[in-house]
Amino acid sequence: MAKKHSLQELLDLAGKFVADQKGQWDHDAWEGLLVKAEALGLELADENKRNLGNILEAAKYFYFCMPEEAPKKAAKPKATAKR
Repeated sequence: MAKKHSLQELLDLAGKFVADQKGQWDHDAWEGLLVKAEALGLELADENKRNLGNILEAAKYFYFCMPEEAPKKAAKPKATAKR
């Protein structure tokens, strides 16, 4: 399997953060996330922090409008043998 791009790791981190926090977090949690994002290689410039905050707010929106678990895919019917 190919190694994940650091962007994918950052988005995974943001999604996990929102889900783990149940869509609500405080400043200390935000600062903890910034430490983890910085460890992934994100420079903590104001613009980057602002955009990461926007990603969190978008994920928070979807957290509250999506089901907790994704619906299970229906099994495809098996093909019948031709006579």
